[in-house]
Amino acid sequence: MRKITRTHTTTQKWKCSFCGALNNLDTTTCSKCGASRTGDEPETDVTTNFEETTTTETSMEDSNFVISTQNSLKTIIGLAAAILIVVILVPVALHFTSSDKNTPKQEPTFYTAVSKQWEYKVSIGEYVNETGLKSDIEPPAEATNVEAHQVMQSNGWYKTEYTYDLAGWRTVRTETIKGEDELPTLKEYTPKDGEKIMATSAPQYSVTFTTPSGDEKTVNMSESEWNNIIIGHEYSEIK
Repeated sequence: MRKITRTHTTTQKWKCSFCGALNNLDTTTCSKCGASRTGDEPETDVTTNFEETTTTETSMEDSNFVISTQNSLKTIIGLAAAILIVVILVPVALHFTSSDKNTPKQEPTFYTAVSKQWEYKVSIGEYVNETGLKSDIEPPAEATNVEAHQVMQSNGWYKTEYTYDLAGWRTVRTETIKGEDELPTLKEYTPKDGEKIMATSAPQYSVTFTTPSGDEKTVNMSESEWNNIIIGHEYSEIK
């Protein structure tokens, strides 16, 4: 159903007996010729604009037509969007597919194990029995009977001087023990007369590989990894 509204507007005017022009009722002279109104001039209704109200009914067929038209527009828009997506995505997919086919597969790089190494450090100590030792620096932790003295120097300043006794084992040097293709043992180092092994560090394991270019590369690894390496074998991954 459709509703249209129109309104009529009507104005009364008097007609000049001399020139016939229409004038508003509130005027006494003709707006066109200037003649005075006598009062005998006829009055008339003049419609200046109008609006009217009419009501029309929209048939079911018209409503169905509107709904059908809207559905058709939605279908057309959906198809256009689908075509646009296909036009954009298909060339992109073909490009990447073509790139994958044209890109040669990278062959794995193999490294050949040529040697296995291990090493650890041994702290060597000796027995000492000395008394009355003097030093300008603090004595070692093994020292006993430690005393600190303030001694005046020639320039008038004082310095601290220590006296102490030293008896027992003390570390005098560190030896690095190395080997290949076998596990390290303390038998690799034999203390000399009067010496004692004070401490040993944790073993470090490494393997030397040759690269495809002929260079050598040494890699540190854990003991379990080191034990699984076989000299002369090739390995595709090394860190």
